[in-house]
Amino acid sequence: MIINYPEVAVRELIDEVLENYKKKNPDICDCERCRNDIMALALNNLPVKYIVTEKGHIYTKAIFDQIGGKAQVIAALTAAIQKVHKFPRH
Repeated sequence: MIINYPEVAVRELIDEVLENYKKKNPDICDCERCRNDIMALALNNLPVKYIVTEKGHIYTKAIFDQIGGKAQVIAALTAAIQKVHKFPRH
């Protein structure tokens, strides 16, 4: 199976990033449509990194965590949350 690793990272981090954003902006919507819009916007602003094997998944996760990939995903999610918060489509 071919997997785009940033998609895995976005799915893993969206709840945490949304929860932190909600602390300062309690009126943020986290309905399914808004969450999907946030994930799509974030993914469109992240580089693609395809993996095929479990070994590739482990290796990519380690590199992603070590060289600021996680911070890049958090930044992309935060920017997407701000945009969706400003212009929700539901």
